[in-house]
Amino acid sequence: GRSRRPPISLYSQADKPREEETKKNNPGLLRLAELSLKDYDWRSSVFKSKEADRKVEESLARMMGDEPAYVRPMDASEEKIGPLGMLEKSTVDWLRQVFEEEAIRARQIIRMGGMMVRPYEAEAPDGELGPLGFMEKQFVDFLERVRQSERERSRSKTLRPKDLDESMRGPLGEAESKAVTAIREILEAERIRMTQSKLRDEVVRPIDVPGPIGEFEMMVLEVCEAERQRALDRKRSPEKYLVRPKDASMKGPLGELEEQAVAVVKKLTNEEKERLRNIRRYLDENRPMEQDKNSALGMLETIAVGIFRAPILMFQIVMRVKELLQSEPLAPEDAELLERTSNKDKAGTKKDGKRKD
Repeated sequence: GRSRRPPISLYSQADKPREEETKKNNPGLLRLAELSLKDYDWRSSVFKSKEADRKVEESLARMMGDEPAYVRPMDASEEKIGPLGMLEKSTVDWLRQVFEEEAIRARQIIRMGGMMVRPYEAEAPDGELGPLGFMEKQFVDFLERVRQSERERSRSKTLRPKDLDESMRGPLGEAESKAVTAIREILEAERIRMTQSKLRDEVVRPIDVPGPIGEFEMMVLEVCEAERQRALDRKRSPEKYLVRPKDASMKGPLGELEEQAVAVVKKLTNEEKERLRNIRRYLDENRPMEQDKNSALGMLETIAVGIFRAPILMFQIVMRVKELLQSEPLAPEDAELLERTSNKDKAGTKKDGKRKD
């Protein structure tokens, strides 16, 4: 018999990654990992020193019975922290986890002599992945599910991804299944609406038939009804130039949305006002001219403050002189009362001097 040829690969031999090449040490990567680790050590020391200073300031403020002043929104107390503070706090925590993760990955690269370590391969001592590793693992799992489902679809000669068994269906099949289900609901609702229209001999609106289009029409009608009622409220109150959706007698979707937006803006405004007050306190407590007047910053601030305060002082002096020039002479009874008071003060001063002698 004739011997069969081996199957021809779709990839050339040069395109195949070799095991020895993937495990080859990379001096550039090793140097980059060393620099990254040094940068992490520097950032970690700076962060720890600032955090320690912050804790000391908070302790001193509590010992004095006052709230500690802060500059960053995330440093506010639990009672006063707002949306910006919560957002900054979550962002800083996420970045801190990323720095820790990259430091662990850099240590592993250095320990392995420059071999590539992907983020999802760098595990912490407790066995948990960092943010970058978790995202990469999710992306790799997503691609793997797509690859396996497409391989199964090709093997079973299934045309559409949604027709695969649920155990083998991948992200593409799930997305197609959801889209087909939504389209079928719309088609079924429209078929029922057409049947009802023929039976009643009149047009049946989508809102009268359960379905996605009917729900959308209901939402649009709520918005239109609320806007119509807002126009009536405007006519009933001619003194009002504008009736906002949240102030109307009938709050629709726009009114509820505006009310939520106003609540968020109010929280942000209160948060920023409180932060501005704390920034002023912080600047007053940590001014260079108060901490070290003889330093360069202290002398510069002293000169700048003197330059800015000089016109204000001159204006106050001019206004006081003008007030004195425009003052009227004292009445005779007021002058007599003032003279008696001054004489009594002089007599009391003489008696005190004699007692001391």
